[in-house]
Amino acid sequence: MAAVPKEFINTVTELKGLRANKDFTRFHYRFKNNGREFYKTIDFSNKTWTKAERKRQARKEAETYREEKLTEVENPFNPDTKLNYIAEQYFENKCTPSEWTTARKRLYELYIEPHIGNKKASRIIENDINKIRKFMETHGYSKQSANGCSIRSIEKVLLQTLKPILEYAESNGALTKKIPAITIPNRKRHRKKIVTNATQKISTLYNAIQSRYKDDPFYRALFMFALFGRRWNEIATLEWRDIDLHTNRYTIRAENNKVSIDQTYDLPMAIKAPLLEINDTQGLVFKSPRTGGKLHPPKKQLAKLRADTGIEELTMHYFRHILVTALGEMGTTATVLSASLGHTKAETVDEYYRTINHLKGSQDANKQLENIINVEVV
Repeated sequence: MAAVPKEFINTVTELKGLRANKDFTRFHYRFKNNGREFYKTIDFSNKTWTKAERKRQARKEAETYREEKLTEVENPFNPDTKLNYIAEQYFENKCTPSEWTTARKRLYELYIEPHIGNKKASRIIENDINKIRKFMETHGYSKQSANGCSIRSIEKVLLQTLKPILEYAESNGALTKKIPAITIPNRKRHRKKIVTNATQKISTLYNAIQSRYKDDPFYRALFMFALFGRRWNEIATLEWRDIDLHTNRYTIRAENNKVSIDQTYDLPMAIKAPLLEINDTQGLVFKSPRTGGKLHPPKKQLAKLRADTGIEELTMHYFRHILVTALGEMGTTATVLSASLGHTKAETVDEYYRTINHLKGSQDANKQLENIINVEVV
């Protein structure tokens, strides 16, 4: 604790931490709580009170000051609050339990916490955020991001994870200045993975899936969903209640996709056929055979498909790259492609497709894909 000013030489026994000057006209009170020090000087030099009255009033004012400060301490959000605590409170109080929240927590743990997690939120500056961005441009934690994360991943970390946490800190009084600027690399410099001979690759993949999993409808259906454009999380969270085998439609619920609205798609026969062969039709469609819970990405099965097809770069997300390139080679419009893939940006999806939740777009795209892989539509 800081030293008491030399003028306060007298101890006031009525309250611990309260001291007075030589003639008891000025008082100094200090106390410590949870590692923080508080102090206040009380001046009664212009009062005509007796010594006893000055001591009584000083004790009363000091006790009031202590109560005020302890009340402030009970609110953990202040300029000294560290970002880790704020992030913990943000995820607990502002986010609903979902795949989205779980994913953002993981991004915080990987990319934000190691750099600024233990820093006071009020001390975070633009340079701190730039260090995170520069690190992500050259490092990642997966095979696909080993040499640097995509622009999309950087946006998820800085704009969808860090910025809301800082806004939460600001609204609760933990920031003494405005949120530092957050700079994202120019998307125009970012290039999607180039897929060559996409039409041939998608046909090769289809045949490999049908051949290897001829007697395994579980993985045949799973990889068909990927072949027709679904993201891994959309596949892994799909439940039987989301599928209508009578109208040939399925829905990716808002909590399981990137745009937070229900999206209904056409169910092609290439997916429907293996689904009809699966006996367990309760809960998750693709549940873990060990735990009965959510399935992990099928790395071993992907390795088998890489060996079967010779497509060394094959990942669950690479299916989407192959699909969009193959359909593009067939002359599919950007609007149909975007609707089929689940995009909702105004520049890529018109009002018609967005209104019907991507159903018509996926129907058009599926017909063209079926032409490529020569699937007979029943």
